[in-house]
Amino acid sequence: MLNKEDYEEPRCVLCMNPKSRIPVDRVLEKYDSYIEDKEYERAESHIRYWLEEAKVGGDEAGELTMLSELMGHLRKNGIIDEAVSVASSTIAKVDKFGFSDTITGATAILNAGTVYRAAGKNADSAACYEKAEKVYEKELDEKDDRLGGLYNNFASALTELGEYEKAEEKYLKALKIMDGTKNGKLECAITYLNLADLYEKRDGSEKAESHIDEMLEKAYNLLTDDSVEKNAYYEFVLDKCIPAYDHFGQFIRSAELKSRIGIK
Repeated sequence: MLNKEDYEEPRCVLCMNPKSRIPVDRVLEKYDSYIEDKEYERAESHIRYWLEEAKVGGDEAGELTMLSELMGHLRKNGIIDEAVSVASSTIAKVDKFGFSDTITGATAILNAGTVYRAAGKNADSAACYEKAEKVYEKELDEKDDRLGGLYNNFASALTELGEYEKAEEKYLKALKIMDGTKNGKLECAITYLNLADLYEKRDGSEKAESHIDEMLEKAYNLLTDDSVEKNAYYEFVLDKCIPAYDHFGQFIRSAELKSRIGIK
């Protein structure tokens, strides 16, 4: 069935009431359904359509949310240069709109940080995460999974910058939060693999062998847990985790994970 973003152009600004809010929850729900069905082009068109609707309607919060989704979509699909461009403009708009101390603004900056990290801009990434952390720690419950996600991403940037003790501290904070949340087992698996990477970088593969093996085993047990929902996000996570097992020479586990998502 066609949706209106498939055939309509965004409305003219002169035809809209000021501060016309876009239906963010429904927009994101529809986006998720496109991703679940692997309709990635329609998913991107959907976000771009509602981004324009937010702009012409003067919905600044909606615009920042759509920009956050767009840069994340571009990053996940390997369109890094455009994602970096969107990230940079989004950071400027957070300040321009006066959203620096809000969850919406902090989330946009966090997502920009993740784009910078994907582009190898780890110092810029860490700076974004630090800004978001100040807002999240003030405004969110200490068990909120968004805070756990921030700690995980922040730690990855710190690891690349060689700040291993700070990184380990944030990974451990992330584990405490993510355990028991939606997709918590998958998020914890990612964190364990990140810790394995940290230990290798900090201590060397030989000295850290026992720690690395422990982290890989914990992650594998979570990735193969029968209670984990097998959906598009599960496939995405496994696809991102498999190279870690190849890297550390655990090819049997790598093969099992590949078989779960149809990779030969």
